Amino acid sequence: MAYLILARKYRPQTFDEVYAQDHITKILKNTIEMDRTAQAYLFTGPRGVGKTSLARIFAKSLNCLSDGPTTTPCNTCQNCTEITQGNSSDVIEIDGASNTGVEDIRDLQKELMYAPSNSRNKIYIIDEVHMLSKNAFNALLKTLEEPPEKVVFIFATTEPHKVIPTIISRCQRFDFKRIPIPAIIDRLSSICKIDGISIDPEALFAIGKKADGSMRDALSLMDQIIAYGKDYISLVDVLSIFGIVHTDVFYKILLSVTEKNASSIIELLHDILEKGNDIQEFLNGMLDYIRNLLLLKLEIEIPTVSKANRKQMLEISDKFEDDDLLYIMTILIKTKMDIKSSSNPTLVAEMAFIKISRLSELQSLDKIIDSINTGKPVQMKPTKIKPVRKQPVQNVEVAVPEQQETTIMHEKTEEVKAEIQKEAEEEKPKIDKLTIEAVEESLDDIAKVLSKRKPIVANYFIKCQIRNLSNNFLHLASA
Repeated sequence: MAYLILARKYRPQTFDEVYAQDHITKILKNTIEMDRTAQAYLFTGPRGVGKTSLARIFAKSLNCLSDGPTTTPCNTCQNCTEITQGNSSDVIEIDGASNTGVEDIRDLQKELMYAPSNSRNKIYIIDEVHMLSKNAFNALLKTLEEPPEKVVFIFATTEPHKVIPTIISRCQRFDFKRIPIPAIIDRLSSICKIDGISIDPEALFAIGKKADGSMRDALSLMDQIIAYGKDYISLVDVLSIFGIVHTDVFYKILLSVTEKNASSIIELLHDILEKGNDIQEFLNGMLDYIRNLLLLKLEIEIPTVSKANRKQMLEISDKFEDDDLLYIMTILIKTKMDIKSSSNPTLVAEMAFIKISRLSELQSLDKIIDSINTGKPVQMKPTKIKPVRKQPVQNVEVAVPEQQETTIMHEKTEEVKAEIQKEAEEEKPKIDKLTIEAVEESLDDIAKVLSKRKPIVANYFIKCQIRNLSNNFLHLASA
């Protein structure tokens, strides 16, 4: 027998096996028990969360021969077996991506005239229904409003906004949720026990995070890991196979930022790129890491952070202010956009991380705005000056000269002082009085100097207008 991938081997066959969609399974169970089956259902949600699987389970519950309609299909009767295998004549699965035209819908409508062959209901499961054309949707409207007896439509889509409102209004809509990481880990752990696979819990956490809420993706990743062929699967194996950057790298980068060590940051960046990691994935990972730091500073529980990483993240988060982390995220987001249009993405990334390494040189925006409004310069940290030690005074005998010589020396001293003062006044540069006109003529030059030294201040300066000039203090106001 051919190998069956995990996503098919462990596909849910009953309502109880569906993970993290209790709000939907409960309603569908009650629908069956109360005999209130609607003519059309719309299942929406991300990929791999159980939309098509739940549609099949619902179809089996309605058509089970053992005790149907039932909330617990037997999975052994002819109808249940055929639905599981996908060859039931009364449960038809249609791919909306390849049957998009109005002619396909008209062919379907002709089939509706025939009663079910050996089932209670004729059920049509249309996957990716948003791919149907507008004319195909319009052809379905009348059928959905007044469908033949014993016909049930189940639509599944990942993009409900592309389904026309008149179709949605004729269906009962169920929104599927992303599967939480703990639920994915629980499912993978049980599968590993059944198949006798030894794996590190941290590796399972990494797979669950990589799956992004999709159980099918998690099982596909697990298949790939098992094919790696090792007796024990470690976290390092998972990171290397899927090109995931370890959180230790992000920690080291931020630690280097606090130490103003730009060379260390660039070395870490080059090491990541030399290993073949995608630069966009690397930036996404760092953005996610910094986001988690911000949430931890706000004391918010984060399911995507393992207990092993929490202590390390709390340690590094204490070294940054919230504004600093937001500034780094802003640079990374801009870098992601710039890389898309650049022929040299490595250069763009290097420039961004060098800018991040100079974070400590930036002044607080509140202080800058306050200094502009008040006309006072930004107060820098005071420099500590060592106190001067008092030296003991020694008694020195001074010989007193004759009165005539003292008078001559005093006159010469006064002449020298006057001459020195005159030369100093002549050498002193003449400073013209500062005027608003002179400042306006120099605005471009000031902006250029600011853009090189303080880009954030330059952006604010360009948007300001001159309010007044008094005592050589320039007062600005926002435009």
